[in-house]
Amino acid sequence: SRDVRVTDQDAAVEGNDIFDADGNFLGVRVIEPFSKNGELTPFLRHKIIIGGNYELRFVNIRENVSPTSTGTSRTIADPRYESSLELSFTQPLLRDFGIAVNKAPIRRAEKSEAIAHQRVIQAILDVVFQVQERYWEMVFRLQDLDAKRESQQLAEDFLAENKIRVELGTLAPIELVQAETQVKLREEDVIVAEAAVREAEDALKEVMNIPDMLGSWNIRLQPTDQPVFEPISAPVVENKLREALVQRPDIIESQLSVESREIAREEALNQRLPRLDLEARGRLNSFGKDAGEGLSDLSELNGYQWVFGLQFEYPLGNRAAKNNLTRRKLELRQELVAQRRLQLTIVREVRQAIRGIETASKRVEVTWAATKLAQTQLDAEQEKFRLGLSTSFRVLEFQSDLTDARSSEVQALSDYNVELGRLDLRTGQLRYVDYQADGG
Repeated sequence: SRDVRVTDQDAAVEGNDIFDADGNFLGVRVIEPFSKNGELTPFLRHKIIIGGNYELRFVNIRENVSPTSTGTSRTIADPRYESSLELSFTQPLLRDFGIAVNKAPIRRAEKSEAIAHQRVIQAILDVVFQVQERYWEMVFRLQDLDAKRESQQLAEDFLAENKIRVELGTLAPIELVQAETQVKLREEDVIVAEAAVREAEDALKEVMNIPDMLGSWNIRLQPTDQPVFEPISAPVVENKLREALVQRPDIIESQLSVESREIAREEALNQRLPRLDLEARGRLNSFGKDAGEGLSDLSELNGYQWVFGLQFEYPLGNRAAKNNLTRRKLELRQELVAQRRLQLTIVREVRQAIRGIETASKRVEVTWAATKLAQTQLDAEQEKFRLGLSTSFRVLEFQSDLTDARSSEVQALSDYNVELGRLDLRTGQLRYVDYQADGG
């Protein structure tokens, strides 16, 4: 409070008027009412698995009030301390009721995490297959380079043999022109093949993610595994399809997406229900002139309140919940259609991979036979040439045929090994070693 226009310190106070000892009016005391509150409320809030939640609050209030008296007899404690212990509980009975509904966001998050994991696995497997593919490409380029060098050596040997025949007078000098021309052409083939080897090597280094530091890209790679051909029985399409529809990361991802959409649909179905909540609240109150008195009175249960009831709520038309349910159902149908399309794609890819193996296997057998026949033809033509029954052109032509046959053979063998890896990728059998997970 605050005194205004007070002229005598010994003046008596009655109400709001101020008089002196003789009863003369001196002035008016102006009192400005005010209040000042302070509150400290620690609380504990928890949601239970079936949808309900409870909250326990401990309220402490300190209140300053002016004036501290009302009328002639009532006096307000200043400051006044109020303490209360409140417990409230709410349990949905229709909407938001049940374990499945309340765990739906967690379950959908788990599905999303599993989907992300499958995508990572698919990305890793794609890289693993790319490494295999480019590895066998490099092996083919190296073997093709060897074939080109052998072809060059054949041409050089043939040229040297012809020079001897020219010196002996058994061969016309004009025959040397064709042999020398073929030597230069074979040298060109070797140069091109060497460049192809370097290109294949860089492509392999790229997919292996070799860092471009300390000259690491200048290190030459030397393959240790050579392509092998082990004829296998024709894969049973039905068995391979069954494996692919169970093991492939993309089909697992699709199934997880369908399950996530089903969870969202069930959640939307629950949201169509009206809201009917069971509510209960209880409160213990106490007052005192200080904090200790307020807390001690709280334990005596002198003041309490409790409320118990039901709350019902239903939006008119409930269009928002209905529209959300319709959307969730459409999303589920879209996911099922996408899953069906993926299944058809898997069928096509598996059948295509099996045909690739069958075709590559036949190519390997045919090119083996073609190489042997080309070698036989070349040997026969060289013998005829030595007997004077053939020409340099014919011999060089059969040498080119042998070189082409050898290149086709190593290409078919490399493609066969690539197709084996492709079938493993398409059926989900391709695997990788996680050295970090294994403690490596």
